[in-house]
Amino acid sequence: MILTSRTPLRISLFGGGTDYPEYFRRAPGAVIGFAIDKYIYISALPLGAFVDYRFRISYSRVETVDEIGRIEHPVVRTVLSEENHTVPTDFSIQADLPASAGLGSSSAFTVGFQKLVWALKGIDRSPAELAARAIHIEQSLLGERVGVQDQMHAAHGGFNRFDFSATANRISPMGLSAPDLEEISRWMVLVYTGRKRHASEVLDEQMSNTVCGSVDGELAHMKKLVDDAEQVIRNAASAGDIAPGLASLLSESWDLKRRLSTRISDAEIDRLYEAGIEAGALAGKLCGAGGGGFLLMIVPPDRRADFLTAMGPRRCVEFGIDTRGAALLQADAAG
Repeated sequence: MILTSRTPLRISLFGGGTDYPEYFRRAPGAVIGFAIDKYIYISALPLGAFVDYRFRISYSRVETVDEIGRIEHPVVRTVLSEENHTVPTDFSIQADLPASAGLGSSSAFTVGFQKLVWALKGIDRSPAELAARAIHIEQSLLGERVGVQDQMHAAHGGFNRFDFSATANRISPMGLSAPDLEEISRWMVLVYTGRKRHASEVLDEQMSNTVCGSVDGELAHMKKLVDDAEQVIRNAASAGDIAPGLASLLSESWDLKRRLSTRISDAEIDRLYEAGIEAGALAGKLCGAGGGGFLLMIVPPDRRADFLTAMGPRRCVEFGIDTRGAALLQADAAG
């Protein structure tokens, strides 16, 4: 039997940067955003006794090893070791969109792989427990410079507000119906900058500024925009009013985000952003840590076709909003 985990990528609308422990351990942090219907798929197939290795891991490269400790993929090695997974297994990894593109793929992978290995052992955990475990793996076991929102978006799915403090993390679903979520996604388009980047490299300057408190004013303002955005969403007369209502806040957030570090944007990204505005978008922002990846643009549905043509259909990604979060899929090995 092949068992597959399917874990959504995410778009953070407001509050990014306040979800790092370096900030929220001394001041309240919050983000608002949603998971999207673009996924990371990780499949597991138990191996027969006749193969001459115990683990095969297929991603951008292929590893075949006899011992967990020899696995080079850090998340795979760590999770298998922590869970004492001794059953010979073939793991295969695929994704709808490229990694290192600002959509939370690294944490989505950790969430999906942990869920898959737990499932292989017959263990079922809540989304909150899954997110907490992924955060522990990335921050404590691997020492990665990551926040905590990506794991929560990936585990829970949906359109949510997350609040962070030194003592607890909290989820507040926006309570939108499926038709409302579909209407909101009609106003949004992802535009690929054509550049991948490693978040940890881009974040060095931002984290230095965060630790010393030099951007506390900007981060507090970004947290306030989360409050403002929640009010727009909850007070909107219809779903069609939500995205345009968020547009001015998104522009304000993008201006603030660029003050956190000189590495978040550059002339090329700024030109692409302005091209999106000229093509009909109301506002936008770069997803994730910055330095490349995807721009999120808010585009009125009646301008969408012209926008796609102007920006180039191969550069643009249309999406829906995922409501399941990390999930398991099964298929017979015989197909």
